[in-house]
Amino acid sequence: MKTTPHTTPYYWRGEWIDESEAGGRLGELGGILPALSGPLDVQHVLAACERLSARLTDRSGAEYRQLFADLTDPGTTALPAADAELSLAGLAAALAPELLTAQLTAELGGTSPHRPVPALFAEGATELWQPVGTLVHIAPRNVAVGGVLSVVEGLLAGNVNLVKTSGKESLFTQHALAALADADPSGQVRGRLVVLRFSSSRTAWLRELCRPADAVAVWGTEEAVEGVARFLPPGCRLVAWGPKISLAYLGRTGARQDARTLRALARDILRNGQRTCTSPQVVYVDTADKDVLFAEARAIADALAAEAGNFPALPRDTAEQAEITNVVTVAHLEEHLGLTRTFNAPDGGWHVLADTRPGLSASPLFGTVWIKPLPREDIVRVLHPMRRYLQTVGLHAAGDSVVPLAAEFFRAGVLRVVPLGAMLESYAGEPHDGLLALQRYSRRVSVATAGGAGGPLLSGAAA
Repeated sequence: MKTTPHTTPYYWRGEWIDESEAGGRLGELGGILPALSGPLDVQHVLAACERLSARLTDRSGAEYRQLFADLTDPGTTALPAADAELSLAGLAAALAPELLTAQLTAELGGTSPHRPVPALFAEGATELWQPVGTLVHIAPRNVAVGGVLSVVEGLLAGNVNLVKTSGKESLFTQHALAALADADPSGQVRGRLVVLRFSSSRTAWLRELCRPADAVAVWGTEEAVEGVARFLPPGCRLVAWGPKISLAYLGRTGARQDARTLRALARDILRNGQRTCTSPQVVYVDTADKDVLFAEARAIADALAAEAGNFPALPRDTAEQAEITNVVTVAHLEEHLGLTRTFNAPDGGWHVLADTRPGLSASPLFGTVWIKPLPREDIVRVLHPMRRYLQTVGLHAAGDSVVPLAAEFFRAGVLRVVPLGAMLESYAGEPHDGLLALQRYSRRVSVATAGGAGGPLLSGAAA
């Protein structure tokens, strides 16, 4: 795999080009799809993913070494070596063809979603999935592999994929997608990939990137989504993978939680510095008793102390560290009012902030977690006001309580309920933020024969 200097951070359908050339080509983005000779064969995508997955298991290979260097680049992504290794192992696993095949089957009905199938409720009519067309991805900054996997989903749906990465990021996304294109000898994948690195402040470039879009997938904050939405052309589908908050819940067991359970929770807290949307920022305890709450907080602190050595400390910039210091200091001061109790790692690697007030509070991340009381009778009342932001609940409860508690969390707006220790895991075809990505990146169209189905000869309906 050819190493590319940072002076040419633009990958254009198999070519590495410089900024001047990329700027001159932006007006050509809308012509990519019409110039293609035919649809993308899903089997080519699956085969390319399988080849790249295999190459990412070889640590001495060119692909692995380049992507590892990108992830650990101290000037950009700056992941610790252990986290970079985990990210690459996760990417290799996610590209396994059996998982992608399962996702295609779960979301689009099979590995040939573009073949017509009989409509369920109309004679003489067939339906099929078609790509939305030109799909723009505004890649996330907090999860390096996120943009790559979003593009893989865009390819599985058959789209032309235009990708924007942050101007402050490494070339990980560019190199990973170039490696995927190189793994497809047909050239079909290569012809449907453009990956550009620039700041969102370059609004002229952002406008040109979005101009030919049939759909735009945005990963980021509400401000990021709003910043991109104003550049969408009329009729363009906005797929917003916006900010979410996740929490853990310790149900009534009649005794303190066992050490194994709390160490599983600690691993969920420590992995990736809580920077994924499925990481717990708050741990709720099914109690109204302050003493029980503080005892659970101390037990969670013990679990974090036991697990912290298994997770490398992630770098924090000045603003991130300042926020942690501010939140921890205020919580410590409120101990004098009987409202809080704090437990902190000697090196500042983690913080447990027990708070007697149940309202949902965002964490400053990096191992900082709130512990709050929430009797099960109050779940909907307390959490429902934040329903648009709720995502995952890591639940530990007695067996006969799991289903009723899950029902309460779903009523409050939660989208996933999983066991502790599995909050950052997923399965093939699992909905993301309550939606199926491949369907968001596709259109459901129908064909009715003359005289059949009582309708027109050809019709199309958005998925």
